[in-house]
Amino acid sequence: MEFFVENINLLLFLPAAMCFVIGFNGLVSNKIEKSTLFFISMLFSFICLVFSAAVFKYSVVNNLSIASNFPWITLDNLNFYIGTYLDKISVSFLLVVEIVNIVLQIFSYLKLREHYNYPKMLFLQNLFTFGLTGCFISPNLFQTYLFCEVTGIAGYLLINFDFSNREESKAGIKSYIFNRAGDIALLFCVLTILYYAVVYNQLNNASALSYANMANLSISISSLLSGPLYIFFCAALMFVIVMKFMQAFIYITFENSDKNVFSKTIFFQNSLFVLMGIYLFLRVGPFFSILDENWIWALAALLLIFLLFGLANRFFIPFCRMFGWIEKYIVETVLNLAELSVRALSYVCCKFQAGNFQSYLIYSIVGLVLIFLFVLIFYEVFIKI
Repeated sequence: MEFFVENINLLLFLPAAMCFVIGFNGLVSNKIEKSTLFFISMLFSFICLVFSAAVFKYSVVNNLSIASNFPWITLDNLNFYIGTYLDKISVSFLLVVEIVNIVLQIFSYLKLREHYNYPKMLFLQNLFTFGLTGCFISPNLFQTYLFCEVTGIAGYLLINFDFSNREESKAGIKSYIFNRAGDIALLFCVLTILYYAVVYNQLNNASALSYANMANLSISISSLLSGPLYIFFCAALMFVIVMKFMQAFIYITFENSDKNVFSKTIFFQNSLFVLMGIYLFLRVGPFFSILDENWIWALAALLLIFLLFGLANRFFIPFCRMFGWIEKYIVETVLNLAELSVRALSYVCCKFQAGNFQSYLIYSIVGLVLIFLFVLIFYEVFIKI
């Protein structure tokens, strides 16, 4: 059993390795068959499931927990730590994620294996699992924030899987906005804790953001912040959790009523954001328990944050439309010109490869002349100046 606990980082390594395999397969013109990619991914996922079940038995059945912290970024007065933290909460969520991940991969393979873009779907599913797993085994808030960013990227790419579908693109933009808003609020909470931990020397570096120290952390922060500031701090934490829940149901923003297999798979995948919202609520629960009768004010502050968020969104939508105009009329023009240039160059290269001796001779002379002109211009413009 200790073997599984000591090597729990394989839960991160295996999905990342699968993403690398799929990416490498794309570089070599998809030489590996889709069925082979699925088999490798399922093998990795099954190993992760075994590890999750083993650490679940270790922590829940035997009522044990383990934490490891390693210095990552060292500053003058502060160290950022990375590592793992396994307790009843984290191992329970790990087991659920690995089971759901296997079910979703089987479902997507049975329904989408004939689709030419299936490897991309498999890549994003493994990237999503990598981010979620990293969130659930993180020992502190800062590491959770980093993996939340990874999960947000994977969620956005899954929702916006078909970039030519305008409804899915709209949903992808909304997904991006919700994720960034929630993650910025989470970053605000992380930096607030770090500020008071460092300036007032109330907490040591290793436990400044640690989940194992969350109860003491909440008491220290509540004593250092004034009443209104602490209420706003808790409202920001609530905002993070609500944003994760809302992210799970971006699917309903699809305007087309005909839901295809891709959109169903994407919906089920992004529904796992609900798990992240519940997980964060359980982890930062000690902060909310101190509120007592101030809960009503925290909810009022949360409504104020959503009001400000809605006003910002009203200004942001015209801003997005402006960039949509730039994308349509400028970026697409540049891309079309680049595509035409590549096609012309490809045509010339094909003619060159299929040419006779005279063609080779002419192209060689032209190439030498161009090299000579380039050297001459470079010398005149740069060297002399």
